[in-house]
Amino acid sequence: MRKMRIQIIVMMLLLCGAAGMMAGFAGTADSNRNESAPHAGEASASGGTGEPGVNGTTGAGEAAESDLTLLAALGEEHMESSAILTVKIQGEMINSISKDQAKVSAEQLARTIGLSGITTSQLQGNEVFQAEGMLSGVSVHLDWAFTKEGHSYVRAMLVGEAAGQSRVMMTLQQQIQEMMKQAGVPNSWNASIQGYASETASVDGTMAQVEEAVVQKLSLRPVEDYADETTRSRSYEAPSLGTFVMSGDTPIHMQIAVHEDSMKKSSRITIGFPVITIEY
Repeated sequence: MRKMRIQIIVMMLLLCGAAGMMAGFAGTADSNRNESAPHAGEASASGGTGEPGVNGTTGAGEAAESDLTLLAALGEEHMESSAILTVKIQGEMINSISKDQAKVSAEQLARTIGLSGITTSQLQGNEVFQAEGMLSGVSVHLDWAFTKEGHSYVRAMLVGEAAGQSRVMMTLQQQIQEMMKQAGVPNSWNASIQGYASETASVDGTMAQVEEAVVQKLSLRPVEDYADETTRSRSYEAPSLGTFVMSGDTPIHMQIAVHEDSMKKSSRITIGFPVITIEY
């Protein structure tokens, strides 16, 4: 049952993200705002510097692990145990290569990750090479989009249950980032955790509870706010987090959204670092 649920969620994420893929995987289409691609922060909760750490991981990798650990902890604190963690690693290769070369590169990257069976499809007149599979119980989907200009946009998406798979997802995230880098694709990551509130409260009440818990762990400054009858969304500047996007001249490190699910009669919480790139 759990495996089927993960598969359904992955299908929904892929359908929702198809149009955004050719926007450069920067989160601009997913978050519906004029933001830049994610950047690694100069400071992080782990004090990462980008230099190799004593355990062989880079400071940037340690910062990402620290941020993902915090994201999973927030989900555990405020969401039901069925909460889903989604991690996306994305990058672009702006150089002119042939379609055949792009396909070979996609096949090689898929094999390195541990996936097989590249398929080819068309999206807005561009070739998209795809591979998917399960690694250590985590759903992994690779897209390599090749444009008519010879540019490549690459995204790997990991989806798993936060309660039991967050640790292995952190390991996979660091490994895939390095694999993409070795394949000549500079990359960045974003992550979102989503689940139903573990306590019953209104949308505003749930948002207040989550914010109150977060400010105990991070220094926050609200940047942007959206609200309608069933949804509240707010983005924040939180310099201690390791990744951010720019919204105009302002860095955004974190986004929280709460939506009232009329069918389940419960609030659905979504938290994204640095922004939410899934439907909330």
